[in-house]
Amino acid sequence: MDEVTKNMLIHALRDVFREEKTEGLPTEETKALVLKLAEHDSQKLFLDNTEYKKAVQALNGLRDGYIRAGRYTDGIDTVLIKLMRSKYKRCAVR
Repeated sequence: MDEVTKNMLIHALRDVFREEKTEGLPTEETKALVLKLAEHDSQKLFLDNTEYKKAVQALNGLRDGYIRAGRYTDGIDTVLIKLMRSKYKRCAVR
């Protein structure tokens, strides 16, 4: 995962975290995912089901905001496509 992709995903999740906090919803999952991304240094990022769904929803929300504001969404689209095309493998929890 390159820095641009990582920063775009953190930006999208930060917006979701703020929305959850203002609505009084639990923010632990989002906070944990942002911290996981901030500490991530290798090329591959491994996400479980809830993290994957949260990341896709966050990027879609950011994209919707950009469209409403009349801004270009090329960068967000690239990150969203990378995430959705990523290989997914189910494994048993040990």
